[in-house]
Amino acid sequence: MSTVIRLVIKPYTNKELSVFFNASDRTFRRDMAKIRHHLGERNGHRWSVNQVEKIMELLGRPYEIIEK
Repeated sequence: MSTVIRLVIKPYTNKELSVFFNASDRTFRRDMAKIRHHLGERNGHRWSVNQVEKIMELLGRPYEIIEK
C-alpha cells in the first residue's frame, strides 16, 4: 500500500513551497535562484499557477511516496 500526498496547484509563496519540497527556506531560495530565469517575475510575493507548475517540472516531484 502506498500513500500519496495530494498537492493543490494554486499561487504559493517561497515559504509555502519550501514545505512541499521538504527544504529550509534558505535552501529553497538557493534552488529557486538557479531556475528563476525560466519563471519570470512573481506577482507580489506569490508565484502564479503556471509558474508553480514550471517550478515542479524543473525541481521535480515535491512529494514522496511512502510504502507501508
